[in-house]
Amino acid sequence: MRVGLVHGFLSRRYLDFWRAYLEALGVEVVEAAPPPSDLPFCLPVQRLLAQVEALKEAGVDYLLLPDLQGGVESERGGGQCPWLLDLEATLLRYFPGLPPVLKVPAELSERVLGRAGEVGQLLVRNPMLVGRALDRTRRLLKPPSPLPTPQGSVGVVAQPYLLEEPAFRREVEAALRAHGLEAYFPDLPPERLREEADRLLPVDLPTDRELVGAIHYLGRLGRVKGLALVVSYACPPIPGLMRKAARRLGKPYRLLTLGEDWQEPLAALKAEMEKGDRGG
Repeated sequence: MRVGLVHGFLSRRYLDFWRAYLEALGVEVVEAAPPPSDLPFCLPVQRLLAQVEALKEAGVDYLLLPDLQGGVESERGGGQCPWLLDLEATLLRYFPGLPPVLKVPAELSERVLGRAGEVGQLLVRNPMLVGRALDRTRRLLKPPSPLPTPQGSVGVVAQPYLLEEPAFRREVEAALRAHGLEAYFPDLPPERLREEADRLLPVDLPTDRELVGAIHYLGRLGRVKGLALVVSYACPPIPGLMRKAARRLGKPYRLLTLGEDWQEPLAALKAEMEKGDRGG
């Protein structure tokens, strides 16, 4: 039995447990290094598609994918990114012969045990082996700590799957420092950010709530003088949601798209922040 794992799309939050658990079951874990891709999608999606293609070619029996929304269906619109709404269904559009999917929670807690038991029984059909594997890996169900962040004057907001990537953070930090600015990434756990969202906008999808919550949290910090709203590509609904939330806070902000030139918008953001400090 071979199960393929993918990196990215919140894998930092859940993958360590599932890798260890599958190995404890005696299942062969297959991971693909994403090769370069020229597909017309944002970079995180390109990497995901490249991994899935490689795993499909490797002949895995199952593909482990995160349930990014925890079973929640949107009734209020929101970002509506198809990759976040239903990752499996969107992948099937590009890979009709996709291996059977094992959908697992994108976060870790004791509540994951039930799903882990179901997956284990499906794969090995041995309740005793499943029980032993859960006993050996249960300690890994603790959620990872938020990534460390410099506490600068520019709050950086992006989709959770971007903020979880150290390479993305390094890229944004370097761009800001080139203008004498320091980043401040959200440093609250996901559930706390979702609570922050409830104080700003009525959104229901977990990833949308986390996105809006990050804007509210960073926007209310005194040391944060402006916001950098970063999107991976110009998908209209996501920037629209971010702008709507940011406008309610009254702090300067700029929308930045990965792969585009940030010189002008960052210079303008810095000037507006300095004007605000002078009380102009």
